[in-house]
Amino acid sequence: MSDIHWATLIEVGSRIEAEIIKEALEAQDIPAEIFQGGAMHYAYVVGAIEICVPNERIKEAKAWLAGYENGQLEGSPGEEDADNVSQEEGK
Repeated sequence: MSDIHWATLIEVGSRIEAEIIKEALEAQDIPAEIFQGGAMHYAYVVGAIEICVPNERIKEAKAWLAGYENGQLEGSPGEEDADNVSQEEGK
């Protein structure tokens, strides 16, 4: 069994967002795990949710994350808005 040393890529505030990012990283063949600290408050977890990748893949994961946050990847935030603006400008 190999010991993987995890590095935090990003902290997010919702479990849903964490799952989306994790799945997208894994689709790029970048292993990812979600680590969730904090305390339970009724049905909600209070505290940061970390998306972590193996230390040796952190550079690649950061490059992917930068593209995702800047809307340079298919399905990234803001992509639909940019498409709608360009279609309206063409009218």
